[in-house]
Amino acid sequence: MSLASRSDHSLLLITGAASVIMAVALIILKGGVWHLSGSVSLLASLLDSVMDSFASLINFFAIRYSLQPADEEHRFGHGKAEALAGLGQAGLIAISAIFLGKEAIEKLIAPQATAEIGLAIWVMVISIVLTFLLLLLQRYTVKRTGSTAIEADSLHYLSDLAVNVGIIMALIASLYGHLWVDGTVAMLIALYILKAAWGIGSESAQLLLDREIPGDVREDVSAIVGQHPQALGFHQLRTRQSGRTQFIQLHVDMDEHLSLREAHDLAESIEMKIRERYPMADVIIHEDPVKASPLVAVPVETERS
Repeated sequence: MSLASRSDHSLLLITGAASVIMAVALIILKGGVWHLSGSVSLLASLLDSVMDSFASLINFFAIRYSLQPADEEHRFGHGKAEALAGLGQAGLIAISAIFLGKEAIEKLIAPQATAEIGLAIWVMVISIVLTFLLLLLQRYTVKRTGSTAIEADSLHYLSDLAVNVGIIMALIASLYGHLWVDGTVAMLIALYILKAAWGIGSESAQLLLDREIPGDVREDVSAIVGQHPQALGFHQLRTRQSGRTQFIQLHVDMDEHLSLREAHDLAESIEMKIRERYPMADVIIHEDPVKASPLVAVPVETERS
């Protein structure tokens, strides 16, 4: 394993552990203040932190598992553990949203005054600061490693910032006697969390179903193949992602009169160029012999099967 890979692995584990520690700390803070205040909006934030802790634990162990090298039973590695963790997160988040919606409806039907509002606001401010610091670490980690699990966790914590600001507004409104705001904000948060759960679950499912890598992969591969005059075209380009590893497979058309060594060197050169563009890619190239035309254009992807 290279020094850069070891560094990335350590960064992933540190970020996962930081997420778990912060979620547990916020549960303790919010749980105590919710018990004193009775605010359903604060309950929303508490439930969110509880779900964060479960999701972060799932992430932490999924990341550790996904970083294991390929073995005899998992020849393509363990990267899909991150997508499985994303599905687990989505389920937990959806359950918390449904429970929160129930509590919000009860609060709207029978609104009650909120106690210890000042203390509750201070807890939410602390929560915002800690969440922002964690987000900075997560964003850096995603940029360095491309981790699906950390990115899903980061999206959830990003939504927490907006949620916490809304809770502070609800607490201030309660201070001035607008008791209905508490239940309304909690209901809006429940709907927002449910939407986030759908997004995380959908993205994770697509990764498990081997969706094509988004972006300009096909254009990039076409340009790379075009840099090699002996490459006459390419087809059957297929891509997918598993954890941090991107799998890129394609067939390259070559002059049937090329020697085996020349064909091998050409494929290896194209493979190296693709890996320069996509450092985390596992590239497989199949050489197809074709009759060369005297007028050869820039290679493009064909529809051959």
